Amino acid sequence: MLKSKKGLYILLPLVAFIWGAIIYQVTDAFSDDDPVITNTATVKFSKIESKERDRFTISDAERDPFLGTLYKPKKEPVKKVASKTKKLVITWPSIRYKGLVTGGKDNTAIYLIEINGVDQLMKRNTMVSEVKLTKGTSSWVQLRYNGKTKRFDILN
Repeated sequence: MLKSKKGLYILLPLVAFIWGAIIYQVTDAFSDDDPVITNTATVKFSKIESKERDRFTISDAERDPFLGTLYKPKKEPVKKVASKTKKLVITWPSIRYKGLVTGGKDNTAIYLIEINGVDQLMKRNTMVSEVKLTKGTSSWVQLRYNGKTKRFDILN
């Protein structure tokens, strides 16, 4: 630590003095001796009169003060009123998918579909009673009627 005793002779009294100052501050803070105020003078407050504020308005700036160019007025976007058109309710005919008859490739597969109680054999892209077969697998078919597409699962 300290190789010479000269440092010890200087630091030991310094540490003792610092600890003494700390202990004195703590004991003085908890003592019951409160300072006594001897001179109490009354202070009078006067009312501060306020000045009426100047009123002003801000006008639109016609040119940019830094660039010296004129401002272009922003055009307010015109909101288009969307006309509410009544959606046509399409009532689908009674359709039941009964299964795959022949399991050839996609274009040659034949599906058994019941439309309005009548069994129909259909291939892809064929139309029967305004119902068109667009896609199909052995478990479901996708049919189009009046522009709307619907998926039908096989009956168990």
